Amino acid sequence: MEADPNNRTLTITSTTDENVCFSDVATVAKRWMIDFSFVSLCQFFKEGKFEEFNQTISTLETIIDGSPHLNTEQKQKRQICGFLARIMHGKHLDVSFDRDERLSPLMSAVRVWASQKETVANLSLFQHVTNLLYVQSVAVCLEKGDCGMASSALKWLEEECEIPQNLGIKLSLIVSKRDTYHPFLLNFSWNRLLENIQTFLDRFLEEHPSDFLLQAATKVVKAGQETGEDSETQEASYTTSRSSEHSKVNQETSVLMRPKKKLLSTRNIHPWKPESGKKPALTFMRKRVSTRLTYRRALPETTLNTTSLSNTTLNTNATRKTHGRWPWDLDMALKAGVKRHGEGKWSRILQEHDFQGRTGVQLKDRWRVLKKAHKVNSS
Repeated sequence: MEADPNNRTLTITSTTDENVCFSDVATVAKRWMIDFSFVSLCQFFKEGKFEEFNQTISTLETIIDGSPHLNTEQKQKRQICGFLARIMHGKHLDVSFDRDERLSPLMSAVRVWASQKETVANLSLFQHVTNLLYVQSVAVCLEKGDCGMASSALKWLEEECEIPQNLGIKLSLIVSKRDTYHPFLLNFSWNRLLENIQTFLDRFLEEHPSDFLLQAATKVVKAGQETGEDSETQEASYTTSRSSEHSKVNQETSVLMRPKKKLLSTRNIHPWKPESGKKPALTFMRKRVSTRLTYRRALPETTLNTTSLSNTTLNTNATRKTHGRWPWDLDMALKAGVKRHGEGKWSRILQEHDFQGRTGVQLKDRWRVLKKAHKVNSS
């Protein structure tokens, strides 16, 4: 069949060697994107840009999800990003990064930071950040007015972490007095925690440069400044010039209107074998989440209080586990606990009865419901 002479033809050029495997090119490109996202997250963390941090870490998680095989340095960067995400949400007690919903973001950060001991070159810095995390895990709860959760956080630190005994005693005294402005807390302040984490990031970036794309973009911006053009115009000029160079080197091909432009090799590196009886299928390996990058937000009736790494700005539908209706026996246990210890002593009540994974805040909410329903004495 002859081609219609009225059809326009397009001249295209191949900009990539046909012998280059797409998966190899994609691997390199993803490595650059992971590096750029990591540097951006460190910068947004330093500047305290919450929304930009959320958006970038959502992008990073998408890239990582499509990269089943990460090298050692990329795994380190993923761990660090997970740690930074928990710090960024450190004062938001209504979100969770772990399956155990009782863990606040800072308590979860303690675990992630402990796994980074080999990554932190300065042992003194590692230990100092660890102690700051211990203190702030309790101090933030006191700052939010949740003494029950402060007690639970301290108990968790004593049971699950190697918190120094003298530090545990000091925090226990502060919690018992509900002294939010104790001088000890001021010495281990939130700002000091952020400063020490920033010191760690600066040293890590010095040892592991991740600025290839950043340097390339900087060159484009500088070139635009020299010629008086804005960055978008300069970028377009740069792209056009690169295309012209390729068109001189590569063979031109005339095709009919609306062609499919061949960018990379379409060779199947895993050809179909008829004897197998199956056609090749695309398979994707999901990453094993050891340090979750995005959080889950609690439902209104189970929240500890307020707030947005990702999920106010990011589209994440996961929520904390709900327990449904309260069974009669747990109501009786709650009433007995309040009678014995008094209203507000939720952490003590939790210690003497199994409330099936419920938190002190949920006990408080249930007690409020019982009082409104006149099922207990409001006195």
